[in-house]
Amino acid sequence: MDAAQPELAVALQHAIGRLERSLPQLRAARERGVLPHVTEASRWKLISPLASEEQALTGLPWTGGFVAGQLWLAFRMSGDEKLAAEAAGVTELLAPRAAQPNTHDLGFLFWPSAVLGHLVTGDPRYRELALRAAHSLAKRVLPSAVIQVIGALNDPEQRGRTIVDTLPNLMLLWWAEREGFARAGEVARSHVEASLPASIRDDASTFHAVRFADDGAVLERGTVNGLAPESTWARGQAWTIHGLVSAYRATGDREILAAAEQTARFFCDRLPPELIPPWDFDAAPGAPTDSSAAAIVASALLDLGGEWRDRALELLGALVTNCLNRGDEDGLLLHGCYRYTVSEGIDCATVWGDFFLLDALVRAVEPASRLDPLANGG
Repeated sequence: MDAAQPELAVALQHAIGRLERSLPQLRAARERGVLPHVTEASRWKLISPLASEEQALTGLPWTGGFVAGQLWLAFRMSGDEKLAAEAAGVTELLAPRAAQPNTHDLGFLFWPSAVLGHLVTGDPRYRELALRAAHSLAKRVLPSAVIQVIGALNDPEQRGRTIVDTLPNLMLLWWAEREGFARAGEVARSHVEASLPASIRDDASTFHAVRFADDGAVLERGTVNGLAPESTWARGQAWTIHGLVSAYRATGDREILAAAEQTARFFCDRLPPELIPPWDFDAAPGAPTDSSAAAIVASALLDLGGEWRDRALELLGALVTNCLNRGDEDGLLLHGCYRYTVSEGIDCATVWGDFFLLDALVRAVEPASRLDPLANGG
């Protein structure tokens, strides 16, 4: 056992206990058709996963899958059937979105919910739901070979727009390829191959957003959630790392591995001494942090192994020490940042930060119990 693991094991049990205690609150919200998103004044902001949302980058809420994912992970570890029942309820609430090919976030909605649900229960209904979502996501590929973020594919305002957040959404397609949907893997590979050269700078930092012409020419590069077009939004860098690690695991492509390691090195080398990144790496000293970015990266680096496992454990230790919720606020992981540029979700908990923290803790403490869409036979 690593020296850090006893501390992480305690943190894992603490997190599961908090989730168990939150079940009545979560159930009451879900029965009203709403789910946690980010905290405001230390309490969950609740949104419908089915309604349009003007302020959501994708035009539709994108975070509900991480609510289900936390519950499936906690059920896997504790065996508490109440956790499984609530995970099933959240997954059922999300189900209508699977047939709507209107966003790249179908991956975020359905690999933590339906795919993990299938892995932990074996219920074929979850497999069918996840494959339905994968078919919808695969419909969003353009002649440029990239997946468009939002909007109808013939919408001139959105045509060709992509963001690095798409890369971890591809987990749904990598899983679907393993389940027999060959087209899913083709679309995922095409997106990675087409988007990476335009998204990653020479120093391995990333542009958040890129727009492509149908012939693959780059029309513009910039950001949506970052400080400036040329800055490096921390969570965008984290999404890139996670997506590339998954792509490498799915394909074995050494060039993708090199890109994953380079972008991870940029992230780790620019962390402050406390190891919790600022919301944007080019923000002024003392800027708000984004703990969720560190959790995403910790989860990804555990899959790379070797020296990267050590870096992941360092990140997890810092998150447990500095950000694990031990008080009365909602959520598991404090000091995240949702969208600084519009003053939304600053110094908050987020459902995706909670999910990736829990996933990384399970991976570090009891790797055999992790729910992994890309595991052998997964």
